Amino acid sequence: MRMRHEPAPSARPGRRMSGLELVSRFRSNASKTAGRLAGYLAAAPLSLPVMQLVQRTMLPDSGPAELAEVLLSGLVSRAKTEDHGADGTQWYEFAPGAQEALLSPLGLDEAMLVLKHCSEYIEHRFGKGGPNFPALALAQLGEGGSGPPFSPGAGYPGENGDNGGATLVPQPFAEVAARVLERFMPLPEHFASYAPTRGPDAPPGRRPTHPAVLRARSLAGQFGSDRMVQDLIDAVQLLRGATEHEVLPGADPELWAEYANCVLLLWEVQGGADLLREAEAAAERAVAHPRALRERAVLARVLHAAATDRRRRGDRRGALDLLQRADREYAVACAAPDLDAAEALRLTLERVRALEAQWRLGGDSALLQGAVGMLEAFADVWPDRRSRPSGLPLAHGRVLLRLSGATADHEQARLYAEQGARSLRAALETGPEDPPAPDGASSRVRILLDLVDALLRSGGALDDARDHVEEGLALTRDQGLRSALLVRAGRVHVARYADTGDPRELQDAAARFEQASRGVPRDAPAHADVLAEWGEALLRHAVADSGRVPGDSLYRAIRVLRDCRTETPAGSGELAHRLLLLGRALMLRYRARGDRVDLREAEHLFGLAALEDGPPLTTARCWLELGQAQFEAYQSLGRKARLDEAIDAFRAAAEAAREAEEEAETERARQEAVELAARAQHWRGMSYEAAARPRAAREAYRAARTEWSRLPEGVASTGEPTARQTAQRLAELE
Repeated sequence: MRMRHEPAPSARPGRRMSGLELVSRFRSNASKTAGRLAGYLAAAPLSLPVMQLVQRTMLPDSGPAELAEVLLSGLVSRAKTEDHGADGTQWYEFAPGAQEALLSPLGLDEAMLVLKHCSEYIEHRFGKGGPNFPALALAQLGEGGSGPPFSPGAGYPGENGDNGGATLVPQPFAEVAARVLERFMPLPEHFASYAPTRGPDAPPGRRPTHPAVLRARSLAGQFGSDRMVQDLIDAVQLLRGATEHEVLPGADPELWAEYANCVLLLWEVQGGADLLREAEAAAERAVAHPRALRERAVLARVLHAAATDRRRRGDRRGALDLLQRADREYAVACAAPDLDAAEALRLTLERVRALEAQWRLGGDSALLQGAVGMLEAFADVWPDRRSRPSGLPLAHGRVLLRLSGATADHEQARLYAEQGARSLRAALETGPEDPPAPDGASSRVRILLDLVDALLRSGGALDDARDHVEEGLALTRDQGLRSALLVRAGRVHVARYADTGDPRELQDAAARFEQASRGVPRDAPAHADVLAEWGEALLRHAVADSGRVPGDSLYRAIRVLRDCRTETPAGSGELAHRLLLLGRALMLRYRARGDRVDLREAEHLFGLAALEDGPPLTTARCWLELGQAQFEAYQSLGRKARLDEAIDAFRAAAEAAREAEEEAETERARQEAVELAARAQHWRGMSYEAAARPRAAREAYRAARTEWSRLPEGVASTGEPTARQTAQRLAELE
C-alpha cells in the first residue's frame, strides 16, 4: 500500500453502503494500479490463483500490495463453500452491486483478454473435456461465433452434464463469464452495420423498421405463447446492442421504444429497480425525438409501472405524480395522426386503466367521469357501430360500475350502475363465448360478476342476477371465482328479502355465504369480508324471528362474527362496523336470556367500536348503542353511576352525528345524521328522567325536538324513539 494511504471513512451507523458507494470510496482512496486491477478482477472468478494470474497478465508491473488493497477494501468477502462447490478452493465474491460498478468502465477488448486468460487457465487446470464457458463467451464476444447468449438454465460442466471424465469446472467460471457476456454481447454484424434509409415507396415521415425491432417482437411473441423468460432476455440483449450501435444515436425512436417495451416486459417477470430504470431511460430517449408521438405510449406504460412500484413501497404521492405524467403521455400518443382504429382503441383502454389507478390512489371520481367520456366519444366515432369490439363496452361498463361505488348521491349512483349493466350486457353479447381457461378463470365469468354487481346496485331484475350467477357457476371450477359468485348469490337473496320480507331469503343468503367462505383461504383478507356478510345475514334473520327464545341463527351469528372480529386486522376501516354487529348480536341474546355476561361483553365491544377511527356516522351509532347498553345495565343492576356513563355516551353520539351531518355529501346522508342526533338526545332525556333530573331531561328532549323539526315533513323514522314519542315525553314533563 501507499505510505500515506488514508483510512477509508466509515459508513453511517445502521446503514449498509451500496455497491456503487463502496466502489466510489475505494477509487478515492486506493492507488491507481489497484483501481485498474479491481476492474479486471470484476471480469474474472475470484479465487487466489485466478486473481494472481489476472494480475500477472494484465498488470505485470504490479505486486502483492495492489492485490492486498483490493482484498482489504471491503469490496470482496469470502464466499460460502456450499455456494461454489467443495473442491478445497477458497472463493471470494463482490459485495452486491460492486461488480457491476467495476465493470462499467471496462472496455470490450480488456474484458475479452481477461476471459482469454481464464479460458487458458481452465484448459490447463481442468482439461478440455466438456463445454468451456469462458471460451464460449470469448467466441461470442469476438469473431469466433455468434451463438445465443448464455442461458442460466443451460447448465455448466458438472451440472447435469458429462465432462468426459475430466475434473468438473467450478461454477464461478460460468457465472462470471455469463455476466460479462450479458454486458458486452454485441449485435450481430448485419444489425450493427444497419443504417436505415428511406426507400422511394416509404411513407413520408416514417422510417423503415429496424431488423432488431422485428426480431425482438418475434421473441416477445414467443414469450407470450410459451412463457420462456429466455426469449425476453434475448430480445432485451438484442435491442440493447442495437441501440449501442446506432449510427446516429437517438435517431430511431421506434428502436428505443421497442427496447423500453421489452425491458418493461422483463421487469414484469423478474422485477428489479435496475430494469425499471433502464426501461424509463430508453423510453425517455425514444420520446426525445421531435417526431415521436406514438412512442409516448411506451413512456406512459413505463411510468404506470413505476407508479405501481412506488405504491407497493408506500410512496402514494410519488405514485400519483407518475400516473399524472403517464396520463399526459397517453394524451399525446392517442392524438397521433397515423393511428388505426385498433391501435387507438388499445391506447385508449390503457389510458383508462391508468386513470382508474390514479382514482384508486387519490379518490377523485372526476377521473372516472373523464374516462367514461373518453370511451363514449370513442364509441361514437367507431367506423362500424354494429361491430364495435367487446373491449369497448366492457371497459365502459366497468368504469361506470366503479363510478357508481364512488358517487355519494344514491340516485346518481343507481343511474351509473344501470348504464354500466347495459354496457356489460353488450360486452357479453358482442364478445366471443370464450370457454374457461385451463385453470377455470374464464373472462366471461368475470364479466358476469361485474354485471351482477351492477344489477344489485341499480335495483335491477334480481331474477336476472340470480341466473347470471348460476351461469357463472356452471362455467368455472376455479375456487376463487366460485366463491366470488356465491357471495353475489348471497347478496341477491339479501336484496330479495328487502323486497319481500320473507325470512327464508336470509336463510338462503347465509347458506350461500357459508359456501363462499369455504373457498377462501383463512389467511386471505377476503375471508373476513365473507364472514362479515354471513354473520350479518344470520343476525338479521335472528332479529326477524319473532320468538323470544334465541334460535340457531343467533348462536351461529355470534360464532361467525367472533371469527370475523379475530380475522379483521387492527386499523381496518371495517373493524368498527364489525364490532358493532357482534355487540348487537350479544345484546339480542342478553335480552332473550338475561345473561349479564353478554351485556358486559356487548358494552365493551361498543366502547371499542366507538374509539375506532371510522366514519362519523358509524361512530355515532357506536356511541348510541353503547349508551343504550349502559342504560340497560342500570336497569339490571340499579346503579345510578351507569346512568352518568350512558348520558356521556348519548352526548358523544349527538356530537358525532352533527359531525357526520357536516361531512354528508348527499341529502339522504344528512337526514340520517339528523335523525340519529335526535334519537341520541331523546335517550339522553330518558337517562336524565331515570336519574330524577327533570330540568336536564326537558333540555335534552327539547334538543331532540329541534333535531326532529329539521327533517322534511313526511319522512318516517327508521326506528325508535320517534318524533311523536319525544313530543309526548316533553309534554308530560312540562
